[in-house]
Amino acid sequence: MTRLGIVNLTQSITAIIAFIFLTLQIYSNAKIFKILTYFFIFIQPILIIISIYFLYARFDPFYMYTDLCLLCGKKYEYDINFLRIAFYAVSFAVFAPYFKNINNWFKTNWKLLRYLYYLGFYSLSIYLYNTSPFSNSKLFIILFYLAQAVVLYQLLLVLRKKQD
Repeated sequence: MTRLGIVNLTQSITAIIAFIFLTLQIYSNAKIFKILTYFFIFIQPILIIISIYFLYARFDPFYMYTDLCLLCGKKYEYDINFLRIAFYAVSFAVFAPYFKNINNWFKTNWKLLRYLYYLGFYSLSIYLYNTSPFSNSKLFIILFYLAQAVVLYQLLLVLRKKQD
């Protein structure tokens, strides 16, 4: 297996692990899952940058953080946008509670920012479904749809509590 193949396999596996931990974090809201989710989400852009280096022999650390495209030339580039959205949404949701004392907006609305976990989850879901080499396996499909059901159930519970 080539270095690029190893990096791509590692990226796919860590994306699935991030997906599992994000599901568990949304379900339980446990701090350990928040930490593990962020760790594996944080690794994703780094692995993409390394794979771009092996693929095109250019090191571009800003690629993952700034190159958002709406009309992408390649489908993979379009799919990377979903990984970017997941990275930013989860990053902001993880660090939002630490900013609640900065200004009045954060102080009054920081709990609303937990919805960013849902945005991150669904963005990561789209990315995984479109790019994972495991997306055709029965185990992945069962895990994928089970996680979708759990997160949708949690979202409905949160929205129902909000209305009461």
